[in-house]
Amino acid sequence: MSANSATEQHQDIQYWVWLSLVFGAASQTLARLLRRYGSAKTVYDAIMGAQVSDLTPTERNQVKKHTLHMAESIVYFCSKNNIALVSIEDDRYPSLLRDIYLPPVLLTAQGDLRLAETLTLTIVGARRPSPYSEKVVHTLVQQLSPCGFTIVSGFAMGIDAIAHNAALQYEMPTIAVLGCGINVNYPKENNELRNRMLSEGKGLILSEFLPGTQPVPPNFPKRNRILSGLSYGTVVAEASARSGSLVTANCALEQGKTVFCVPPHDLFDARYAGVVPMLREGAVPLFDHQDVLYAYYLSMPQRIRLADLEVPAAQSVVYGHGKEDAPKAQSAQETDLREADTPIANPSPKEVPIPEPEPVPAATGPMPESERECSILQFLRTHGDTHVNDIADGLDLALGDVLEDLMSLELDGYVESLFGKQYRAL
Repeated sequence: MSANSATEQHQDIQYWVWLSLVFGAASQTLARLLRRYGSAKTVYDAIMGAQVSDLTPTERNQVKKHTLHMAESIVYFCSKNNIALVSIEDDRYPSLLRDIYLPPVLLTAQGDLRLAETLTLTIVGARRPSPYSEKVVHTLVQQLSPCGFTIVSGFAMGIDAIAHNAALQYEMPTIAVLGCGINVNYPKENNELRNRMLSEGKGLILSEFLPGTQPVPPNFPKRNRILSGLSYGTVVAEASARSGSLVTANCALEQGKTVFCVPPHDLFDARYAGVVPMLREGAVPLFDHQDVLYAYYLSMPQRIRLADLEVPAAQSVVYGHGKEDAPKAQSAQETDLREADTPIANPSPKEVPIPEPEPVPAATGPMPESERECSILQFLRTHGDTHVNDIADGLDLALGDVLEDLMSLELDGYVESLFGKQYRAL
């Protein structure tokens, strides 16, 4: 970064903070305004100059409530408490995050920001995990420790804390993404872990939320898109049917990342009810660290040392002879799959009609301000769990518009995403 660009970014940071105060985290309105006006300062000038007419009543109230002086106070607080403010225009901003849908426009950070540019792997799971899941995660991190990975997780109790602690134990870097302000001591049980991450020089703590923001439930779905966005792949160690880990997994899929799932030790254990559908939908079964190495090597061979791969003889055609042979092996496999998918000519002797499910009665409750979001929410309340394509078809809306509104509804706590692009009204 040149001296001039660094000075400009420092001068503009108060405008980024002001926008975060007004619009909050993961705001589609702010993303739209930045596309329209180009920078934080020009958005601020346009709003204060009454040039922006499409703000909601809530957003207009927030504009009146927050001043630039308040933003400057937060900048001063961060400078005194060793908290970095990193806007999306900053050269230090994590490059993988720039490519996700609705990237955070401002991050607060403590620790080594360079860790975000390393070979990252996100691990998520239950807050009260089984001993089996604890052992799997600890062993996985230990096995990956010589391979140059950085472990990313959400700093919660349970699997998150186990992943962070195991990384430090085996002298690996680790990144924590918070669902609260970076100066909020939550959870209190992880205070020692926080101190170790920052004092040992192998940690980075990130948050999209401004200092002082409390860990309220709507923050965590917003945080989860960053968890998956920071990494090339996401490991789901354990997930119940209504687990936050499923939100992270769906974010990873929407971002084009690899999802790994630890196979359940007991198919009837409710703690793994969310894992089974993911495996059915094509998540990579995770039996040991080699599954991670193989997947990463196929997508980015330059980042994985071939010596780390324990390649069976049957797979050496893909992994052992360089990049030129891999596409040939894959294309042959694709041919086999296409042949296997050819429909069988013989029809079934008798077709049994499948009854359509009865519609779920429409529920009442708070509604969003956007008319289109209201129609999507009401559709889900009427029809129950529905695939995104069926929502678009049922309401005669463009798929891109539906996906954008569903993300907004999920971030605002109106709906939740299920595996396989299904959505449910809350």
